[in-house]
Amino acid sequence: MRWWSTSWLVIKDVLLTGLGVVTIWSQIRSQHPNGLLIGAGLALTVPSVAEHVRALLPGPGTGASSPSLPSPGEPESPHGQQGGSGE
Repeated sequence: MRWWSTSWLVIKDVLLTGLGVVTIWSQIRSQHPNGLLIGAGLALTVPSVAEHVRALLPGPGTGASSPSLPSPGEPESPHGQQGGSGE
């Protein structure tokens, strides 16, 4: 099935995205652009763009560099600031 995943990547990144960009570009340059064709062109680019955006954004459990804040009902971690001066 490796050939299918490679084929899907080529279809998605080259054919669908390319067809979508060509459709959008041709409508932008036309005298009377068709909104439905522009929308169809945008829809053709969505699978590729969504995957690339997903790769850029940190997800849960990926070790994002920003520390997570505790939930309102969750106790503070022992490594956080501890109040009081030892009284």
